Amino acid sequence: MEAPGPRAIATRNKENYLQAKAAFNQKDMAACMSYYAPDHHLRSRDVGPGRQHIEQFLSSIHESWPDVVIVVEQAVAENDWVVGRCTTTATHAKTVMGAAPTHRPIQATFWDMHRFDADGRIVETWNLMDSLAIMQQLGLVPTPAK
Repeated sequence: MEAPGPRAIATRNKENYLQAKAAFNQKDMAACMSYYAPDHHLRSRDVGPGRQHIEQFLSSIHESWPDVVIVVEQAVAENDWVVGRCTTTATHAKTVMGAAPTHRPIQATFWDMHRFDADGRIVETWNLMDSLAIMQQLGLVPTPAK
């Protein structure tokens, strides 16, 4: 059997990325973690290798924002890389960043980049969240006048 070409690999990886996000939204952490390699490395935090770090990170999001939903606005795949731009919405129902719950909706954008292994599992992750937008919506930082 012929090995899949770069386009087929990119398509598979993008689909796995989207499925991991869907499992996260469904709060099915076991299914979500099945898309991460056991030696996964979360590069945007100073932690060592191991899938437990990404699981802890993602679980903490559910703890802080119980109704969080991630919508993938764009996902671009090339070879073993997938990059996504996502919109996250949640209700500020728990104390976050020292701010007492307001029960208002919060929305922020984040970007993530993932490298996949030959089996289609995520082995490295980088995340960049628009934390300023979150802090402004929580009332921790003033919103610029228009």
